[in-house]
Amino acid sequence: MRMNRLVTIVMACSLLITAGCAALPDTEFLTDRYVTQAARFESARGPLSVKQNAAIVAALKRGSGDLDMLDKQIALEQEIVGSPLVVGNKVTLLEDGPATYQAMFAAIRSARDHINIESYIIEDDEVGRQFADLLLERQAQGVQVNLIYDSVGALGTPRTYFDRLAQGGIAVLEFNPVNPLTVKNPWTLNHRDHRKLLVVDGRTAFIGGINISSVYSSGSAIGGSKGPVDPNTGWRDTDIQIDGPVVGEFQKLFMQTWETQQGKPLARMNYFPEVAPQGKDIVRAIGSTPDDPYSLIYLTLISAITNADKQVYIANAYFVPDPQLIKALIDAAARGVDVRLILPGFSDSAVVVHAGRAYYSELREGGG
Repeated sequence: MRMNRLVTIVMACSLLITAGCAALPDTEFLTDRYVTQAARFESARGPLSVKQNAAIVAALKRGSGDLDMLDKQIALEQEIVGSPLVVGNKVTLLEDGPATYQAMFAAIRSARDHINIESYIIEDDEVGRQFADLLLERQAQGVQVNLIYDSVGALGTPRTYFDRLAQGGIAVLEFNPVNPLTVKNPWTLNHRDHRKLLVVDGRTAFIGGINISSVYSSGSAIGGSKGPVDPNTGWRDTDIQIDGPVVGEFQKLFMQTWETQQGKPLARMNYFPEVAPQGKDIVRAIGSTPDDPYSLIYLTLISAITNADKQVYIANAYFVPDPQLIKALIDAAARGVDVRLILPGFSDSAVVVHAGRAYYSELREGGG
């Protein structure tokens, strides 16, 4: 069995800023607490044998410079998050908004059973209306559409937008409503759903940083305008399309959100079909929620940086590191890891940009 890539897919709010998310953990204390065990893998048919697990790890090690670090990271990640490494997937990088929307629209048009969408922002603009029209069309053709949107993320979207979807048969759920007359628990108002997830027929999933909004409609071609930067230009972000058995793990995350938010019972569809292998990528889905005792995403991120032996590349729009992250990056650079950060020149949050820049000198001096 040949496996060419190990991919960890993160489902959460922004990696480095935690407003509305679980608290930042003491990473050293928690990672020392875990007793690592041998790596475990799953296929579409369930857990693999000890012999198959060992063969996959051996194949991964052949492409790794530090075998002990790879062993440790896989096992530690497994203990932290609890979700399995799933073999037999195809992962496709969608580098910007246009590429993402094109792939999403194609998948939605090809849906035969159901479409599940979870998004922080859904706007009533050109892109939002394209999604609405297509989803209503598929619902009318017998494909069940279920949609979760965040109450804060959609504050600027008129109620009529979601009413139209619901009137067309789409199951619509508002995450943690901010309306004091309908809020279930006032202490959870700061708990927001920053996920951007689309699952089609339980076989294809899209995740990443792209919401449903026209601000992502500009491309990312090299050699753009040389004129002054317009602060109203589009947002640059990236998504990933995943085809294969691991999509079931993302489906579980959607279902968990629907259940914890007390959504109405979903229509009975084939949400967890048996999915044949689609490629050679090994994927672990990591989901984090505001209800977690600490951020699983953050703990996994620090663990990955700590165990890196070749490269750490981070592109992030909201970079406000805490001392643990700074130390992990500087330590990685000190042991010869190629550490690179791509950060925004301007942002929708000037406070965050300036806060992040306060750490640039320390990181440069540390070799980052």
